[in-house]
Amino acid sequence: MKRIFAISTMLLAGSLAGAQEGVNQTEDLIKKGEQTVKAVAEAKQQLEKTLATYNTLVEGQAADPKASYKDLGKAVKDSEDRVADVTRRKEEMDVEGQKLFASWKTNVETISSPELKQKSQARLEATEARYGKIATAGKDARGEYDAFLGGLKEQITFLGNDLNPAALASLKPDAAKLNARAKEMFVKIDAASAAATTSIDGMRQK
Repeated sequence: MKRIFAISTMLLAGSLAGAQEGVNQTEDLIKKGEQTVKAVAEAKQQLEKTLATYNTLVEGQAADPKASYKDLGKAVKDSEDRVADVTRRKEEMDVEGQKLFASWKTNVETISSPELKQKSQARLEATEARYGKIATAGKDARGEYDAFLGGLKEQITFLGNDLNPAALASLKPDAAKLNARAKEMFVKIDAASAAATTSIDGMRQK
């Protein structure tokens, strides 16, 4: 009898430990998700600053074009660093997601009650869907940012050896297109970030 009780106690302790591990893993995933969304927002802010510096130069409003061009180069580097951070944060989140979902799927298989097993499976799938929206926001943001920076850097290269007023004026049509593209990109990023934040809130309430 004592042996049976001891075994039951051990099984219960193991089950509780597994449940606590799942809670910790979910909290870790939420934290990484928040960091990913934050990185997306910070990259956007830096790109907005970079675009403002570029516009000041192209519109002929820079008091010292050479100094402004140098500032623009630094701003682009800062933007690239911020964009790279988006990928780094997303990859960290992916690691946590893989750990959580692998553990959760294993735990689902240990549930003997069909009803409880079905409920746990449904919640797992809902959490995976929420995680997917956060991951998509990070991935899409990186793609949008990279494409935008590519176009911006081409225009910066064009100005590299020619900062006279005529060269700056000739770039205005391209600048208008770049700004329109940026406006559209930022709208997409805001929408994706909002969806990701909603998904994070949903994971907290799961």
